[in-house]
Amino acid sequence: MAREQVSSILRAIRILECFTDSETEWTLKALVERLDLPTTTVFRQVSTLTDQQYLIQDPIRKSYQVGPRLMMLASSILSQSDLRRLARPELERLSDIAQETINLSILLEHDIFYLDKVETHRSIVCNTRIGSLAPAYATSCGKVILANQGDEAIDRFCLWMRDRARSLTARTITDPDRLRQELMEARARGYATDNGEIEAGLICYGAPVYDMNRKVTAAVSVSGPEYRMQEERDMMIQEVKRTAENISRLLGCLHAPVTGSR
Repeated sequence: MAREQVSSILRAIRILECFTDSETEWTLKALVERLDLPTTTVFRQVSTLTDQQYLIQDPIRKSYQVGPRLMMLASSILSQSDLRRLARPELERLSDIAQETINLSILLEHDIFYLDKVETHRSIVCNTRIGSLAPAYATSCGKVILANQGDEAIDRFCLWMRDRARSLTARTITDPDRLRQELMEARARGYATDNGEIEAGLICYGAPVYDMNRKVTAAVSVSGPEYRMQEERDMMIQEVKRTAENISRLLGCLHAPVTGSR
């Protein structure tokens, strides 16, 4: 494939990656500023993506949003995920026990991607949905996956975080040194906590899921209102860790690394 064709594909990918759960609509000018590319280049790319229905354009505001073909592709990928299929019964079991929101997530560079979600009648409304993204540093799943990365990967994340991390609530951790400390604790305990860092009043406990090579490939979390999660803290942590261990076994990890006590 010619170099120019490869560059064109990479630019199209960069444009699509701008569309996140928190930034769902972009103008041409905003995309140009974000990507630091010539206006004509971005215009050609978004025009092609719009023609192919990967993006749609609002006829009045002239802004762009995710189109039906991209959503169909994402839905197809999610439905075929072996991890999601294998984990689902365990997520439902945890939901029955905890009676709170359960999430299954994977790490995508600096964010977590919500692969699956189970809610109960007792669950409060959580601003997460299957297929959406959230900053890894503000979530229990993100922290516990990061905690099990190599030191170089953590260094790169913290370097990125110095310039790009932003507060979502008054409790969001944006200081890389403080995050490092939390990652060390999460690695030792085998779980991580989101203490109202992505949503005020919401507490989440997350545990790592290992693959057959004993590498962390995903994380499971249980989320609920602060008063209930604090009252039932020990049970919630025990059950989310048990669920993550059960999923790990289903993925072929018979002996996950031993972690410290709660």
